[in-house]
Amino acid sequence: MRKPSRTLSALITVVLLCGTVAINAQETEDSASVNAQEIGPSDLAEVLTSARNQLPNDLDSSSIQTYLDGVAAYIYGYSLLAVALTERVSTNIARADLQLGRAPINQLYKAPSLPVGSQFKDVVLPTTSAMYSTGFFNLKQEPLILHLPEISSDRHFIVQLLDGWTNVSRRSPTSRLAGISPTPGDYALVGPDWNGNLPSGISETIRFDTNTVWQIMRVYTTGTKDDQDFVSNQIFKNMTLQPLSSYGNPYTPPDNLPVNPSIDVVTQPIQQLDSMDACAFFGTMSAMMMTNPPRKIDAGVVPILERLGIIGAANAPAPTQFSCASQTQAERTALQLAVATGKQILNATPPPSLTPTNWSLPTNVGDYGTRYLLRALVAKDALGANRPQDVVYGYGIHDSTWNGSSGTSDSHLLYGTNRYVLHFKAQTSQKAPLEIPPIDGNGFWSITLYNIDGTLNDNKVAPYHALSTKSVEGHTACLNDDGSLDIYVQSTPPSDPKQLCNWLEAPQPTAGNNNGQFILFLRTYWPDRAITSGRWYPPGINKTN
Repeated sequence: MRKPSRTLSALITVVLLCGTVAINAQETEDSASVNAQEIGPSDLAEVLTSARNQLPNDLDSSSIQTYLDGVAAYIYGYSLLAVALTERVSTNIARADLQLGRAPINQLYKAPSLPVGSQFKDVVLPTTSAMYSTGFFNLKQEPLILHLPEISSDRHFIVQLLDGWTNVSRRSPTSRLAGISPTPGDYALVGPDWNGNLPSGISETIRFDTNTVWQIMRVYTTGTKDDQDFVSNQIFKNMTLQPLSSYGNPYTPPDNLPVNPSIDVVTQPIQQLDSMDACAFFGTMSAMMMTNPPRKIDAGVVPILERLGIIGAANAPAPTQFSCASQTQAERTALQLAVATGKQILNATPPPSLTPTNWSLPTNVGDYGTRYLLRALVAKDALGANRPQDVVYGYGIHDSTWNGSSGTSDSHLLYGTNRYVLHFKAQTSQKAPLEIPPIDGNGFWSITLYNIDGTLNDNKVAPYHALSTKSVEGHTACLNDDGSLDIYVQSTPPSDPKQLCNWLEAPQPTAGNNNGQFILFLRTYWPDRAITSGRWYPPGINKTN
């Protein structure tokens, strides 16, 4: 069962750069430039305590240190591997317009329409209230220049930029920063090792502490065909990405690129990750860390990685590539046991403190400091999570009350064989709990239904997967006379027209999902302070049958 994850926030400085800008490798990295007090304590001690308490009986006593190191490295590296496998799947394509959500490295996929149904698997929990432009970038050789066109002030957008560890750059362009960051403009995306000067035409520089960068741009759409076409033809079509060396000159991205037929492009990346044995996991991690080395704040983990051979010592003459062939049989056994324990720790970690209505509503994802277990949990359950200033997510997998009880046992899981209702109170100036979500600026909210594996449900009847008081998927939920809102969740269409207007179709039981288990996912874009402070929370998911 997928679990919601605990969360943490850290701070990154916003600096606007104009004119000719000199960048050198000694300057502070954007996505990791946190003060010591902002990093927070590492949670590896908690991980190692769990690992010691689970020492396998068949573990050779001489390999205990290898086992403990392996557990720590597994948790530390999990988010990097999640990004690596998502990149591998998403970029193994000849050109950017061939398949939903995929583009070659250093190119942009630009969605022509919203995702529909379970076939879209490259992003966990894809939104249907905004259109995507995505891409994986490698900044090792030189910076990339991202050009953003004009986006009207009434249309919400965010260009989420994640580093290889899934930390979101605080300087990701967004509607919320429209008065600070220039839009339209040319943004220089700079890796940690590059030295040089940027031309005067650059509007802003965004520096990363990894050479791997993942863009997930979201642009609000009403969901009508005309509006989806507008986003595709007027916004995405005018976005460009090019290497610094070609800046100022015509540039056409290469196409007809070679495709590796041995790469599994069907299985979800997180599922591939969770099926990896120790040799594959640590080998891939080692390869990724050749161009995405530990950050300064990760100094405490470096000795562990060096002992395992995942990275080389600082004075090593050449980069180190982990290989099981260089390990003894006892060490290989210890590492296999370590991976099994790491998986068990991830699966057994309890959910965060829930709201009184049984929602997980984290208000501190997107930048993790040295909270490696937290980072791994978010990567596993909601890879690509944003910072709370831009989006706060609500995760519901349990009902709120039934026969006078509430809880998080299996009997309270959400199943398509049941019927549920959520009652949002009318909005007031109090922005109180249970009210319709309070939103700032041009932001909006939506609630979406997913299968338990994080894919969209293949609806049998309903034409939409999400609801909101703002038009999403060409549909606006219907308010009650007093301004409140009832959302009905069930597998069959309600007979009442008002209920039908506010219906989310739950999955029918299938051979692989006997009870039609599902998730409800709340998004609040540009949330009000009442949400980010934790004062507001959504109503319960009440079982009605």
